[in-house]
Amino acid sequence: MRSFGLMTFAAFVLLSGCSSPPRIERLELRLSGQESVDLSVDSQGKGTVRGSALPETSKGTFTITPNEYVALVKRLEPFRRQAAPYNSASIVAFMGRGCPGNQFQFHRGAVWVRWTGPRLDQHFIADLGCEVVRNEARNAELLRIVRSLPVHLGIWGQ
Repeated sequence: MRSFGLMTFAAFVLLSGCSSPPRIERLELRLSGQESVDLSVDSQGKGTVRGSALPETSKGTFTITPNEYVALVKRLEPFRRQAAPYNSASIVAFMGRGCPGNQFQFHRGAVWVRWTGPRLDQHFIADLGCEVVRNEARNAELLRIVRSLPVHLGIWGQ
């Protein structure tokens, strides 16, 4: 009887460690700062972009292949694992989060990502001005991911 319990526990541990990521049907990304760019793309690769550089607002569409979408989801997966459920409490928490030790640089902007799908609605925000040295690799990777999309990103494209 004891060995059955141990085998059941071992099977549970093995199976829970092998769970596949949830199906992600849509990604939304926002670059905010001096200029803002909002992007969304679905699993079929159909995307929209809306940018604001006062006094103008531009918008358009773009496409990526379904394989490029899968690659994009995969590149964003490390950030999804750190994401919070998308709800009013997490939005307030993100907005109220300070920068430890006043290690903040102004005018660096932020990157926000939202993943949606069946029974999935999560978001992540990276304040690019908070702890710039410690978060340098993370921030650079997020910007590389966004810049890999076939859209004009204004000053963010640099």
